[in-house]
Amino acid sequence: MDVLKSLSRLTAVGVLVVGGVWGFLLSLGLVSEAAGSWAVVVAVILAPFTVATVPFYAGFAWGEWAPLALNYGGGIAAALLLYLGAALEGK
Repeated sequence: MDVLKSLSRLTAVGVLVVGGVWGFLLSLGLVSEAAGSWAVVVAVILAPFTVATVPFYAGFAWGEWAPLALNYGGGIAAALLLYLGAALEGK
């Protein structure tokens, strides 16, 4: 069981990091297309705001749902995997 617990947690961290970084980079690309390179600098400085809001803007305004699926879907999948790891541990 320890192997499954560790594998579940490692996979959760991997999904969270890969989904978050990939979604953030897609969001920066969309910000660049919509507002130019100076907006990308502001978006990097305001990274938490960018990660939280740009995927919704991209989905509703442009029909590009991939950043939303990566940022929020990756977070949900990682949370479920961490829950699985905790359940296997017996907590």
